[in-house]
Amino acid sequence: MTKIWLFGSLTVAADHGAAAPLALVGRSASLLAYLALGRGCYYSRAELLGNLWPERSGAGTPGSFNTALWRLRRLIEPPPYRHGDVIACDRRGAIGLNGSAQLWLDVEEFQRAIAAGLAKPPERMSDADIEGLERGVALYKSDILLDMIDDWALREREKYRRDYLNALGRLMQIATIRRQYAQAIGHAQAILDHDALREDVHRELMQLFVLNGQRAQALRQFEHCRELLRRELAIQPMRETMALYQKIADSAIGAAVEPDAPQPPPFAGGVGGTRQMIDSARTYLAHADERLQLSLQLLA
Repeated sequence: MTKIWLFGSLTVAADHGAAAPLALVGRSASLLAYLALGRGCYYSRAELLGNLWPERSGAGTPGSFNTALWRLRRLIEPPPYRHGDVIACDRRGAIGLNGSAQLWLDVEEFQRAIAAGLAKPPERMSDADIEGLERGVALYKSDILLDMIDDWALREREKYRRDYLNALGRLMQIATIRRQYAQAIGHAQAILDHDALREDVHRELMQLFVLNGQRAQALRQFEHCRELLRRELAIQPMRETMALYQKIADSAIGAAVEPDAPQPPPFAGGVGGTRQMIDSARTYLAHADERLQLSLQLLA
């Protein structure tokens, strides 16, 4: 069996005696990656040439394409493979990665693992669906084809990244429903590691910190979100984010206020009443200042 990894950089390893991963570079590597992402589909030479050599320079000729294909077949179809076992042609001469060949693709395994979990609402997901999401997320070591900058590679990279973030989001939902707040926090942080400007996820993370008894961390998460938005987009957080922050901050201040704090008593009239009012006001303000300092420590 030949194994092809696309997460990170393209890596190919064969189980037929090769001691190290196959060295694929240049257009041969691009051709294999393109065919692997569309495994089971067949493409005309003109279509492949147009997508892989869009600049149509001296390197983008039928002759250079045939050379790249020959080099790829030489590397990926050594004995005991036969010609066409991996890189196949249909009756029209179109080229594709053989769907029946003994090939393992990490991107195929990833899509297969997360498919059921993304297709169902959280309340209908089975343990097997959740395990599939976890397995798929574990396969996603990095964005695919990081060393390729062609337009087709960028489009595919964004598609797989979106699926990965959706899988993490679903796992975050499940963990929250099950009150596994520490796990949900980890999934939310993983999303932000790949898409730091997702303000909705920042809000989810703030709420998860509160549910996990980490109110101060929730407030720090807001500050981190606000700084990111200011630095990267020159904007302020959304109204919903500000309202959530205010709610958490108010609850932090309320938690710092002692329930038995003295309240200003009713005052008698006359000079004695005035002195009583002044003394009581001083005592009340002193106690309020102590509570304010405690609140500021909580919010620091």
